[in-house]
Amino acid sequence: MRKRDDVENWAVYRAQQILMREGMDLALSARDLDKKAIRAKGKLLAMAIVASLLEASAVAE
Repeated sequence: MRKRDDVENWAVYRAQQILMREGMDLALSARDLDKKAIRAKGKLLAMAIVASLLEASAVAE
């Protein structure tokens, strides 16, 4: 049970980090109606999510 709690805490922490960085950058680009920046920031958000999933799967092995 302890490992599950550790994983859940890690996941919440990583999600908060991603949201604060890449999510905020994307929101600001959308607010500014900057289509080029929206695409770029959206890609960065997706890459951050993928990186965290890869990190999680490496830890799970």
